[in-house]
Amino acid sequence: MGGGHLQNNAFTLTELIGVVIILGIISLLAFPPILNAIRSTKGKISDASKEILYNAVGLYVSDNINNYPKYNGNKYCVTVNELVKGEYLPTKVYDSVTGNEIPQDSKIEINIENDIYSYNLNNECKEYYKYGPLIKVLLGQYNESNTTGLVKDTTNENIYYYKGTNEEVSNNFLWYGGHQWRVIEFDTNENTLTLITQQPLTAIQPASSVWTNEETYNSSHVNTWLNEYFWNSLDSKIQKNIIDSTFNVGIYTNVNEITTIKKVGLLNENQYKRAGGINSFLNIDEYFWLGNRYDNSQTRIVSGLDYVNVPTTHNYGVRSIIKINNIIVTEGEGTLTSSYKSSIRVTNINEIQVGEYINVPYNGNDNACGSDNMCSFRVVSKDNDSVKVILNGLLPNTSSYGSTSTITTNHTIYTVLNNFASNISNMYRYGQNKTFYIGDYPSSSNYVSIKDETLLANVGLPSVGEMFCSNDIDMNLIKNFVDDDTIENSNLYGNFWTMNRTNSTSVRVIGQSGGLGAETITNNGYVRPVIFLKNNLEFTGGDGTAQNPYTLD
Repeated sequence: MGGGHLQNNAFTLTELIGVVIILGIISLLAFPPILNAIRSTKGKISDASKEILYNAVGLYVSDNINNYPKYNGNKYCVTVNELVKGEYLPTKVYDSVTGNEIPQDSKIEINIENDIYSYNLNNECKEYYKYGPLIKVLLGQYNESNTTGLVKDTTNENIYYYKGTNEEVSNNFLWYGGHQWRVIEFDTNENTLTLITQQPLTAIQPASSVWTNEETYNSSHVNTWLNEYFWNSLDSKIQKNIIDSTFNVGIYTNVNEITTIKKVGLLNENQYKRAGGINSFLNIDEYFWLGNRYDNSQTRIVSGLDYVNVPTTHNYGVRSIIKINNIIVTEGEGTLTSSYKSSIRVTNINEIQVGEYINVPYNGNDNACGSDNMCSFRVVSKDNDSVKVILNGLLPNTSSYGSTSTITTNHTIYTVLNNFASNISNMYRYGQNKTFYIGDYPSSSNYVSIKDETLLANVGLPSVGEMFCSNDIDMNLIKNFVDDDTIENSNLYGNFWTMNRTNSTSVRVIGQSGGLGAETITNNGYVRPVIFLKNNLEFTGGDGTAQNPYTLD
């Protein structure tokens, strides 16, 4: 800026309420003659020119006290362009010493201490856009020359979306409401973002038959799971920020043939292709459902290699899509291991959200939870006296199921489960029996059909249709969509048992491809325990993410 560096000034925000607006109006009215004077005399009227910027900053602070982007302690940043757009400044602003126009992208640093603010036009807010409103943060990644990463829609200048591989799109991760999301797109006019869960959250049969109109989609099993089970699992603060969205669930060649307005939906084929298809960050090398049919007898899924057409009697992963109003992010780098975060850290388990992680001490010497003897669990659900959690990984050893496909606490697999549970202290574990749903889940089933039979126990396995009854832990040798360091025994891969039978001789298992398979009860499978924790536990640290689980007192 040459010699046009503006000096700091200071007034209280209380004083601003009564004075700044009047001064701002007077200053702005006087702006044209001041500009003329600047051009002719330059530095002679620098104080008047400073006052214009000072008053504009003051008005901005008063109007945006709760949402301006904080970047370093009590320091905030705003650009000249933002002040112009907010009508705090006229279209052009000139340097009071040189007479040159101040560039629109010039940054103004604002410092607030004890209700006193000062500002500095110095272009040195180096971490500007790092934190603050998420859309503003993400816009810092955009460049007109981008062909991958963050690009602009050619048909709507307000829409920005992500395109490319995980190497090309590595900075759109968001930890929000107990789940790891990827930002698919955002709209700068509506001020909204569209998100998809990074992990599959469950694996189910999506419908009794292919949907061919809105009514049959709305009555499908997967829509019920998304907009009832998943929706009800979300914290009320998250629910309030999710807006209705149009989901295109038509045939894959014309996805908008059928549309439905919901809170939660599925990815459509056009969105997947726009991001780069199998060569995009949306490909997790695991089978998951799209919202589109192939024909009147088959539905579309995607795998790590291609699109696949399958009957709706098959069982594959479900990834939720939501649209939210813009949020403030306060930390993170937008990467898998350091996602942008917009969450309130809690102090006790009563306040925990479904999907968040907890580290629980383990007393065994069988290396079930690594050398640190801390088991990482993920919250499945909550009730009035306990919190249901699932191990974020598999136990080291496999086990056969038992003598029949209808599980009881006398089955072979309960030897493994009881041993594991006994090594979790009663200080943390809810000691009384709880209900597990053990009904059968054959072809053409609704996931709620498993509730017709129950088992009372204090430890068990995942039940079909529950949160994280899926390959959310990425059981592959090379981890594609989770942080390897956060998974217990992450080197293990193979089927793990559920509580539900397929028929009289086989049981539903979760496989590496992300679908539900069937395993004969005498075969060996991996074990992923589910237990209940007390609901009065206090946390001593952590933020509930996979990288930094809550720790218990």
